[in-house]
Amino acid sequence: MLLQIFDASSISLLAQSSSGSESTAGSFIGFIIGIAGYVFGSYCFYNIYQKLGEPNAWFAWVPILNNWIMYKAGDQSPWWIIGLFIPIVNFVALIFLIIAFVNILKKLGKNPWMLLLMLIPIVNFVILYNFAFG
Repeated sequence: MLLQIFDASSISLLAQSSSGSESTAGSFIGFIIGIAGYVFGSYCFYNIYQKLGEPNAWFAWVPILNNWIMYKAGDQSPWWIIGLFIPIVNFVALIFLIIAFVNILKKLGKNPWMLLLMLIPIVNFVILYNFAFG
């Protein structure tokens, strides 16, 4: 009985998003902030890999290859990158990626415990800058 009275037109109203200029402006600002974060992170990792003497430091700019060079620079098997795409195995591959980053920090003479500060938003940019240029 309840289903017969239910009006389906209210569902279409709930599914629609606002098409105003606020939505477009917010999306554009989010896009710009995302691009700026990507460029900053890639540049910092590029400098870190150059400090370590990696011949292919430019891999830091390519989305999948940046993990390849991190595994390689961190004395882990770069083939773990395949494990990042396999369910369940990706947890193990992520642990090896973190171990690789800790090894990189040790090579740079930084305190590996500072890696925990990378979990805090906005602070992670400051810490990454410190790793690359400090």
